[in-house]
Amino acid sequence: MNENPLGISTSWNAAGVDDGGAIVAQVTGLGFKGLEVEYRVSEAAVEGIESAVRSGLVRVLSVHNYSPLLSGEKASSRGGDKRNLASLDAKDAAEAAALARRSVDLAVRLGARALVVHAGETDIDRAYFGDLADAVRDHGLNSVEAARIRDQVAALREDRKAPYLDAALESLGTLEAYAAPRGISIGVENRYYYHQVPLPAEIAWIIDELNSPHVGYWHDAGHAHVMEVLGFLSHMESLEALADRMIGIHLHDSVFIRDHRPVGTGEIDFPSILEKVPPEAIKIVELAPGTDEEEIRRSMSRLRDLGLTESRAGT
Repeated sequence: MNENPLGISTSWNAAGVDDGGAIVAQVTGLGFKGLEVEYRVSEAAVEGIESAVRSGLVRVLSVHNYSPLLSGEKASSRGGDKRNLASLDAKDAAEAAALARRSVDLAVRLGARALVVHAGETDIDRAYFGDLADAVRDHGLNSVEAARIRDQVAALREDRKAPYLDAALESLGTLEAYAAPRGISIGVENRYYYHQVPLPAEIAWIIDELNSPHVGYWHDAGHAHVMEVLGFLSHMESLEALADRMIGIHLHDSVFIRDHRPVGTGEIDFPSILEKVPPEAIKIVELAPGTDEEEIRRSMSRLRDLGLTESRAGT
């Protein structure tokens, strides 16, 4: 089997499903040969996924922290943010690190190459996000109201970010020391909310500070688009700055701030994006739960039309 086929995240079909074999069958039935196991996957489902991997039905390319779900835990859209690796509370940070190591163990068990990580967030309340989205939608990106909110949250973040970045760096360094000997690379993902850490320039700083071949960048196309449409950061500039450090990418489209849509159903310029993605990077289609199968097939066709075939996806 191709060592690096185009994959799809279990974000689409794993919530509430304990039959891992059924999860894999639905994925392979659409033509995917690669999989990302993410934080909606239950412990019960892991066994079936592992069996499918051993049988050669699918290859697990990546695991998304924090996975699998804890006993009794329900699938949640905040699964990747349910613990804060950048927490200033030592106990909270330690709990986040322990769960991240558990995700590394799962990645090893399933033969994955990488762990996708949300590095954390500051203590800024995210209420600004809805206010800014409303201001941009109602009055325009460069309106006085949108600029006021953006400037306010940017100044607040700049004032508060340092200890959170230091905490994230420490947590990621500890995680790298656990993951690297086990053959797992850490992909630090760009975030959806501006108050979260790290921003692209800060990801570059973290990668430089850790100075490890097992730590790199994970680009999320939808998140980068949201940052752009709200006026914070250019999608293409963020991508270009980190393309040579990229471990993997989440491929999904976005209409304004609504992301995790099939490629070709939103506003993202995927021809330009894919030109910057290294051939060896892991490529994962990441869609909202319950996305229509026919939409996924059309999305795969669009990706093939853009040159993302098995040969482009491979190493």
